[in-house]
Amino acid sequence: MIKRTKYTEEFKRKIGFELAAGVTSAGELSKREGISTTTLYKWRDAAMNTQITPDEKELIEMRKRLKELEETVSEQALTIHILKKTQKIMEQLKRQERLSGSISPHTLGSEKAAKR
Repeated sequence: MIKRTKYTEEFKRKIGFELAAGVTSAGELSKREGISTTTLYKWRDAAMNTQITPDEKELIEMRKRLKELEETVSEQALTIHILKKTQKIMEQLKRQERLSGSISPHTLGSEKAAKR
């Protein structure tokens, strides 16, 4: 026999508001809490038919802001990683150019000046 978990109304409201506010997707909530998405959508609909308290509203707003900041930090970390890789590649190319003695427009001009 399957054992069912009994959730409190407060927990259902909290999860329902979190889903309704778009703080977390239904898939993420489902994985995190181990609850089917169908149940989560029912809780969302029920939560939307109730009055939200100022504390709940503040919590939802804070979670939204936290998610936005996490995304920003993630994007910045990726940008920094790409810039560091690009810098390393550019340094390697410069080093190879110096070692190979390749002719560039800059070195070509200085060779002509030296011959005169």
